[in-house]
Amino acid sequence: MGRLAWSQVRFRPARALALIVGVLVAATAFTVLTAASRTAQARTVGQVSANFQPAYDILVRPKGTRSAVESKTGTVEPDFLSGIYGGITMAQWHQIERIPGVQVAAPIAMAAYEQLQADIFVPVPAAALKGAGRQLYRISTTWVSGDGASSVTQPPSYLYVTPLRLKSGDTGLGKPASDGTGTGCVVGDGSLLAPGTNPFGTLAQSTASCWSRLNHYDVLPAGSHTEAGYYVTWNIPVLIAAIDPDAEAKLDGLDKALSSGSYLKENEGLYQKDIDGVTHLGIPVLASSDSGMDEYAQTTLQQLTAPSAMPDMDAAWASAQASAPGRTVATVHSTAQQVYGAVLRDPPTVQVILGPHAPVSAPTDTAVGTPTAGYWTVGPLDYRRTAGGALAVRQVTNPAWATWYTGDSYPVSMDNEESQYRAVTSHQPAPKSIASNEEPSTLTLIKITGVFDPAKMKVFSALSEVPLGDYQPVAATPANTASRRALHGGDLLPNQNIGGLVSQPVNLITTLSALPQLEHGQQYTGVPAADPISVIRVRVAGVTGPGALSRERINAVAQQIEQRTGLDVDVVAGSSPAPVTIDVPAGKFGQPPLTLTQDWVKEGVAVLILKAVDKTSVALYVLILVVCVLFVGNAATAAVRGRRRELGVLASLGWRRSRLFATVLGELAGIGLAAGLLAAAIAIPISAALGLDAAPLRTLLAVPVAVAVAVAAGLAPAWLAARADPVSSVRPPVLAVRRARQPGSITALAALNVTRTPGRTAIGVVSLAAGIAAVTMLTAVTFAFRGVVVGSLLGDAVAVQVRSADYVAAAATVALGVLAVADVVFLNITERAAELATIRSFGWRDTALARLVITEGAIIGVTGSLAGAAAGLGAAAWFAGQLPGRLIAIAVAAVVAGVLITSAAALLPAALLRRLPTAHLLAEE
Repeated sequence: MGRLAWSQVRFRPARALALIVGVLVAATAFTVLTAASRTAQARTVGQVSANFQPAYDILVRPKGTRSAVESKTGTVEPDFLSGIYGGITMAQWHQIERIPGVQVAAPIAMAAYEQLQADIFVPVPAAALKGAGRQLYRISTTWVSGDGASSVTQPPSYLYVTPLRLKSGDTGLGKPASDGTGTGCVVGDGSLLAPGTNPFGTLAQSTASCWSRLNHYDVLPAGSHTEAGYYVTWNIPVLIAAIDPDAEAKLDGLDKALSSGSYLKENEGLYQKDIDGVTHLGIPVLASSDSGMDEYAQTTLQQLTAPSAMPDMDAAWASAQASAPGRTVATVHSTAQQVYGAVLRDPPTVQVILGPHAPVSAPTDTAVGTPTAGYWTVGPLDYRRTAGGALAVRQVTNPAWATWYTGDSYPVSMDNEESQYRAVTSHQPAPKSIASNEEPSTLTLIKITGVFDPAKMKVFSALSEVPLGDYQPVAATPANTASRRALHGGDLLPNQNIGGLVSQPVNLITTLSALPQLEHGQQYTGVPAADPISVIRVRVAGVTGPGALSRERINAVAQQIEQRTGLDVDVVAGSSPAPVTIDVPAGKFGQPPLTLTQDWVKEGVAVLILKAVDKTSVALYVLILVVCVLFVGNAATAAVRGRRRELGVLASLGWRRSRLFATVLGELAGIGLAAGLLAAAIAIPISAALGLDAAPLRTLLAVPVAVAVAVAAGLAPAWLAARADPVSSVRPPVLAVRRARQPGSITALAALNVTRTPGRTAIGVVSLAAGIAAVTMLTAVTFAFRGVVVGSLLGDAVAVQVRSADYVAAAATVALGVLAVADVVFLNITERAAELATIRSFGWRDTALARLVITEGAIIGVTGSLAGAAAGLGAAAWFAGQLPGRLIAIAVAAVVAGVLITSAAALLPAALLRRLPTAHLLAEE
């Protein structure tokens, strides 16, 4: 048997060389692709481990505050604090702190939105004041947000300049002032608009003021000035929250983010301030250096026709002047951040008011601001799912708002008349309930002890980022071209509308020990004193990565928290931001419909990725082995069929079937051994060139793999050789025709020819199907990483890193499948040479014969491609847990590509038809 095997290699080198090359390619591909898979898997595990632990591992919220969307999708909203004002008691917080394994338990209590009012004085340009006569000016301010997507112009205000002495019978605000030539100025919010003509209610800040060239007397709310000018009034809502300073410092390094002043101390005493001989209490706060708002005001000063006397500046006069022609003499641009920053630097300069008449004190100022009055709270967003799978935010209707103090109504921002998506609750004292003779102990003051920069806070990985507590605004990114155009390429950020889609960040941070003063203050009636904490962020000790031990520690702590407190618990360790699409309807002030994306926190991403990587590795190993076995098996079958006459003669000479079986299998095992040694030798430089981790000992696995592949592939051919029959071996191995029929076309004849050799056709179909299945399966893997299984930033990063080697494997399997189809077509031509010669002698042209052969290859291609696509889709459904619509389209494309490639592969065997010796073959028949 050994001599026979050697004689086959020696005297039939072409077929032996083809077998060696086939096994060599299979073994090398297996070794290199296995190294690629191991390298990718190691990189993936390393990346997942590096991004497993975010700022905190567990998020604890009051019972029932998890939204329906969060529960259904396993996510956490980026502004999860919105609408949660209390719900967790101090006792529950301390109970969580005492649970074994809790390293940090950092609470945050949302208190309220206050109003920061800043009046920016702008002098009239000197050039516009030339002359000694009377002058009249109109001041118009347009508020712009959303990078220009939304804009609203408030009703104009007016400034009258007189050369006469200005007199007033009363120095109080809102009283008429006159220069003796007219009725005089009337000051107040909306007082220049007739009843029913103000579409914004108390929001319209329309005033009239007078200035004299002689005594400079001015009745603007901020007092007198020596120069003529006007005010741009900002009403910026600021969000107040309370923390435990020590826990917060450990969690996110808030104490290291200070830009000025000093950090909070939990047991720091309340401040005291004497105002008009009365002692008031104040709470310490840290102020954020960033307002978090994207808004600017464009204020235009226009000079109108000078009046002959002081006009009667009432509602009717203001209505007529609103459309009067004027000459623009100045334009002032101010932003929310500029105003907010000026407040922190020098409050008296910008006439800041926190609540009505409550100046904010700077960190270097020892004074404490005067009392606040009233506050607001907002609710969460409510979504519905659209037909396209996006979330559509629902609009709500909120009443017009105002702030009360000593019986007067003070306006809030005009932005609050924009479309609303959050229910806003106003907690205002009744008019005149906070009068000048109110008991001082019921009023609360604000004292800024320091300023922190959110950009200086501890940086965590963007791939595992979780919201820390609204210290930074939650941006909404445009998701389509129309939205990018509307927002001029920027993000949708908060503005002065507290009921808007995007919530504002926390601006002022106080301590939990200072909360009782807010809770007991009359202007804070309704604050949850019994359970003030909104959420608790927990970091677990001993967590080092996605290993089973770390996950068990986190789960054990989460279970203990839920059992002991009954609160809602979300495990966010191993999470990653996941883009969620949100549809926003058109606004009232010009904003068009928007499609936006926000990064929600997708829970359990790390574990899903690791499971997906394991599935991918198994799928790759199986696919590579199957395709290699099919390829080598097809080549071995071709070799056996080429020797069918020889094997038939040996059988007639008395060779037993076992001996024939062992001979053929021994030949293939020897070829596999030789190919395995070559594969082990060349796999190392190939792997090194590709940057893969292929250790020499691992490359030696190519030897047993090659032998195993060759033996496994040779079982069927060896079994065929053992059953060799001397009579049948001299005829082509085709099925007998039981009933004659006349094919009506070349396609019908091609289909008939394909069915005549079912075993060989099956090898070509299965080989190609494996390649198409690999492409479909690996495409499913990619989509699974990007959106189906994970749908997160970490999943996308992993997908980009590991999928290139997989597609090399898919390309290799397709190539082997196409070669197998070409080999099947070639063997068909070889064994049916006499039959084809006969057809040619009947007058068939070479082009018709070529069409026949190509059609046979196309039929095998269609069958294999359809079978492979179906198998790939089934594997994708198993892998991803669902079948995305895009994957079906990709499977269809793979079928089309498979048919085209196999048809092209059949061109070479078809070209050999011209070399058939027709006369010789006919004579032989």
